[in-house]
Formats: sequence, C-alpha cells, structure tokens
Amino acid sequence: MGYDFSQLNDKEFEILTVDLLSVVFGIRIQRYKTGKDGGVDGSFFIDDKNEVILQCKHYLKTGYQWLISKLRNEEVEKVGKLKPSKYIFVTSLSLSKDNKKEIKTLFSPYIKRIDDIFGQEDLNDILSKNPSIEEKHFKLWISSTNVFNRIINNAIKGRSEFELNQIQKKSHKYIRTENHQIALEKLIKNHVLIISGEPGVWKTTLAENLCLHFASKDYEFISIEEPFNEAENIYTKWKKQIFYFDDFLWSNYLEAIENRKDTFIVKFIERIKDDATKRFILTTRTNILNSWVTHSSIFATKNLQKNEFMLTVGNLTSFDKASILYNHIWFSKMNNGFIDEIYVERRYKNIIAHKNFNPRLIEFITDIDRTESLDSSEYWSYIKETLNNPKDIWRDCFNIQHDEFVRNLVILVAFDGWVIGETSLQKWFDRLIEIESLKSNSHTIKNFNSTTKLSTKSFLNRNKSWEAIIYSLFNPSISDFIYNEYWKDTNKLIQIFKSLYSVSSLRKLDWLGTQKIIPNDTLLKIKETIFLDAFIQKKDYDYLIYVSNYFLTDKTKELSILNNLQNIINKPKKIEEFQKFLYLLNVFHTNLQIKDYLFLEQCIEERQLTLSELENLITFIEGFNIRESILLETLKKIIGSYLYNTLIDWLIDVDLQKYANQEGYFDKQWLESYLLKKAEDIINNFHSDIVEELNIDITGIVMDDLDFNGALEDYKQSLIPCDKESNDISLIDFDKDIDNLFQRT
Repeated sequence: MGYDFSQLNDKEFEILTVDLLSVVFGIRIQRYKTGKDGGVDGSFFIDDKNEVILQCKHYLKTGYQWLISKLRNEEVEKVGKLKPSKYIFVTSLSLSKDNKKEIKTLFSPYIKRIDDIFGQEDLNDILSKNPSIEEKHFKLWISSTNVFNRIINNAIKGRSEFELNQIQKKSHKYIRTENHQIALEKLIKNHVLIISGEPGVWKTTLAENLCLHFASKDYEFISIEEPFNEAENIYTKWKKQIFYFDDFLWSNYLEAIENRKDTFIVKFIERIKDDATKRFILTTRTNILNSWVTHSSIFATKNLQKNEFMLTVGNLTSFDKASILYNHIWFSKMNNGFIDEIYVERRYKNIIAHKNFNPRLIEFITDIDRTESLDSSEYWSYIKETLNNPKDIWRDCFNIQHDEFVRNLVILVAFDGWVIGETSLQKWFDRLIEIESLKSNSHTIKNFNSTTKLSTKSFLNRNKSWEAIIYSLFNPSISDFIYNEYWKDTNKLIQIFKSLYSVSSLRKLDWLGTQKIIPNDTLLKIKETIFLDAFIQKKDYDYLIYVSNYFLTDKTKELSILNNLQNIINKPKKIEEFQKFLYLLNVFHTNLQIKDYLFLEQCIEERQLTLSELENLITFIEGFNIRESILLETLKKIIGSYLYNTLIDWLIDVDLQKYANQEGYFDKQWLESYLLKKAEDIINNFHSDIVEELNIDITGIVMDDLDFNGALEDYKQSLIPCDKESNDISLIDFDKDIDNLFQRT
C-alpha cells in the first residue's frame, strides 16, 4: 500500500518532493523558502539560460476541485509572470489522466508533457525505487504498512505492543528538534540514555520516538514497569532489544534507594553499556534525578551521570519551538478562522517567545475539542489566557483523568500552602477520606501509597529533605486552579481544613481571605468549625494558639482558650507561634493562674526569635515586672545571639569597598570600632531598662566572636572576575526562518 502523505505537513512535503525529483532528474534541485519566490518551491537549470521551475501543493484536506480552483485563480498568473522554460507541478492528491490533462492545459505552454505532473501515485512509485529517501523521511517511513508491522512485531506482546502502537499513531505530530539528534547520537554511542526535564517539555515524547526509531530497526521493544526485575527476565543475549522505563523514579527516589532498586537499575545500565545489541532509555524529572544522584552512592560511584541528557524547554531553539507550533496547527483540524488569528500581526512569534512555552501547552491550545465552544474572534484571548495562566490544563487532568482520591491528596497539599511531610500528609489524607466516607468504585485498592504514585505522575513532587519525605506542588499554577475551583464549595473547604492539622494551612486560610478568594461569610464558617474541631481533636499547642486568636472577644470560646493556655503554662514546651501566644497571655492574663513565668523559658528553648518576637517578649517581661533569674539569663542569651547574627548579616551583605582606603587595604581597628557603635545602637533601639540591666558583652561579641578575617577574604574572592559564557541556543536569530516557515501558500 502506498502513502497518502497525510503524515507530513506542507513544508515537510515540499522537502520530500525536492528530494524525490532530484533523483528523477539526476540534478540537485534548489528549494526556495516559502512565500519569497512568487509561487516557486524549487528550480534547476537545464543549461545556462533555461530554468525549470518546480511547485508543490499539499491539499489533502480540500480535494481536487479546491486544487484546480486555486491553480486557476492564483497560480496560473504567477507562472505566466515567471515565464519558465519548463514548469513541473507536484501534488499529494491522487490524479487521474483527465486531471493531469486539465492541469497541463491550465499551465500551457510551460508544462511541456503530461509526465511533468506528479500526483500521489507517481510519488509512491519513485519512493518504492528509492528506499533511502523513504527512510530519510522518518515520519513517512514509519507509517508504511511494512514498517508498522515490523515495529509491532518487534514489541513484546501485551503492554509493550499496545504502547508502541499508541506511539506510532501520534508520531505525525512529532518534530525532530536538535534535541532528537543529540539524544540519538548519545544513545548510539553510550547505549544508555537518561532523559530528564521539567513536566511538559516533551521528554516522554522524545523517548517514545527514539524507541520507535530503534523498533523500526528491528530492535525488540520492551516497556518496563514495576517490578524492575522483569527487564532482567526478558533480557536476551545477542538479541537486538530496546528497553524503555518512563518516569523510572516517579519522585520516589528514596524508596528506590531503600529497596535497592537503584542497585538493580545501575547494574542493568552497566550490563547494557557493554552490550552493542541493547539500548536503554529512562525518563525522569530533573529535580528528582538530581536528588537521586545526591543520595544514591552506587549511582555516584559509577559516574553514570555522563549518560544523562538534560531536556528542558531552554534547550529548544526558537526555530524548534516554531516548528512544534506550526506542526500542531497543521494537524489541528481547526478551521481557517481560528488559524488566521495566530497569523494576525505575526502572533505566532508571541507564542514562540512566551516564557511558558512548552509542547504540552501548544498541544492544548491547538486542540479543536477545547475550542469548539469559542468563536474565532475569541481564540487569541483564549491563547493568551492559557499561556499566561495555564489552569485549564490542570482542570482536564484534575477532573477527568483522576479520581476523588487523587484530587483529595492534591487539594490537601494546595491548601496547606507549604511542603508537607509524608507522615503528616498520610494522616491528613486518611482523615479526609474518613470525613467524606469515600469509597473506591473500582476494583483497584485505593490507599495512600497507590494514590501518591498516581498524583506524583501529574501534580506533586515527592522529595527527600534531610531525613523526611516531603510533598509539594510541582507547579504554582496548580494551586491557583484549585483555589478557583473550590472557593464556592463551603462544605468541601470545611472538610479540607478540618483534615489539615498544620499552622501553615491556617496561614493559607488567612491569605485566601485577605486576597478575597474565599468570601468573608465562608471564611467565618470555616474558622468556627476548625476552632471547635481543634479542641475536640486536641491538636498541638501552636495550632490551638493560632485558632484561639481568631476569637479573642467571643465569650462562648473563652473557656476553651483559657484551658489551653493553662495547659501550656502547666506543661510547657517549645512554641513556634510565640508572638500569638504572648498576645493571648496579655489578653487573658487576669483569668490565668500564673505562679511564675519560668514556663516562658521552656517555650523559647532552642528557638531563634525574630526581632518582633524579641521586642514583644521584652515588653511582656517589663509589663508584668518579671524578674526570674533563669528567664532573664535566657533573654540575655537570645539578645546576644540576635546581636551576633545581625552583625554577621551586615558583614555578609555590606559593600566593604566603602570601608577600604585608596590602596584597597582595610583598617581592621576602625572596622571594629564601627561595629561596636552599630551594636550599641541595636541595644539602644530596644528602649528597655531590662536590656540595659542585662549587661550584654557587646565588646566580646564584636572582638572575639565575629570572623573579620573570613569576611574580608570572602570579599576579596568576590572581586575576582568570572568568565561567563552562554550556551543558550535559543538566542540564535531564527527570525527570518520562522517567518518563512509560517508563510502561507
């Protein structure tokens, strides 16, 4: 079966035509940039004077009648002005003998013979005799029946066969960017390729098309999932095989290391590196790979990072981006009214240059199913809104592609407003599921582990921080989408905040109120509910202190607040919300039974107080005339620590050049005197008799504790110029090439 050339856009078809006819005529045909040649796509000279002109038309969407009308109304006049010695016409449409006669008559006397007109069948005949050209045009080649069957036959039956079939079906939208060639060469050389990048930058698409390339070269395709040892079981010595492991760490690099999965992967990589018949492609996100490299001793020891190929949007040239956009427009099935909007004032350049450009977004804005409710006049506004605030991408993935379990997990992370430890998130997730009495409608087990695996493929980062596993949103626009999605759903918001036990969630709630995202009446209902729930659930001191500050004048809640304060006084421990705690002590002081204030010392133990907290503590101590020596000694240490840190920060941030003489030397004695004066000013700014009575050793801090020599050495090092170089290939000027690409025929 021959090709219908529907896998190629019009520019790709022109390139193919020039390659084919160069073989037919035995001469190199010069291809012209679109739109700059008055209807000429290529030409060559028979002799010094006689020029042959070539023109291609790729009108599959419109058919022969549209083609002949276009030729009669536009192209005949253009060719008449050019007056070529000979005119060759090529189209991707199938042409009958009568069709060719009609076209020859239109362009008489420039088309000399009927065989100077090439239709679909003629091109297929030339391709069948020139397999090297066929293979050169990869998108065309892999769509052929023979190659497709070969590809599918080279896949392991089951999941791998299905996956390879899906890859082949969408390959027509793929553009071979510079990344493709670099990645291919690296894979051929090293046998192993780890592709990393941020979400949406085509790392999976690149990997899939590399797999397609090798499958077409008779490599058996194996798509790997858990457990990893299935790859070892399928591995066959001396047999051409390509293994593909998408998202091989899925944010869970720590678990991978603890389960020795990293050892299995590294050993498999080592094995494939030494086997010329094997290829191995893995993908993951950049931050996860970096963490894995840092924490996996076997990965670091084997120095496998040399096989890594970093794929980021910044690695795409402007022309790569333009080609991706153009190809998606060509295959979008959008009507011309919508496409026209992209061409107005060359708006395609605004899309290409946009900071949020990535292939996933381009696929989104050219999806006809998403624009069917729009008028073409609204399309450009839709594009700008999507690029500036890509919330709709999350809406589809969030509401359609995932169930309520995944949605709840992501919602908890978004409304907590900060990174969440795994232990806490699991507890909050289980609580929300319990509150909502949520049950799975599928046969799949829905628990925290299975849900996190699904959500980290699309919404969440899962990383290690110190000794804890933490979760966060991998894109800030996800939270914007979720807030916009749920701000009206009071019951859902109440359930969410009842499930979250963190002070950070309360800060997020306050922020949502100040930003007018959640209405005041809804805000009050949430606060009322979480206040009651907090005391029923006996949440931690900091949480209870925070919610207590919501209702300082509400007599119905006073007893709960007093009981909690009294409990802290009797059983003190470190308080993070110390400023709010002091304020509560001030407000309810007369109702509390305070025998002494030593509990404050335990509340601030191992705390680095902020200036505001320190000032409030001093005011509190002075206001209630507190004189416990242990507490005052603790206060003295805190002020001394604050003073030291303030002076250190000053040394780090200040431009020391201002304090050097003309020869560039520093007067250390003068600098010490300056810092002593600065320290005294800091102490005096407290305006406190108690601080003066503490007799803080300012001189000792300045003379003995501060590292002058280190600060001065760091400053001298900062003066050494650094060589700067840029490898940003996107800076290359592709402006004219982009305009030529988008020139309409």
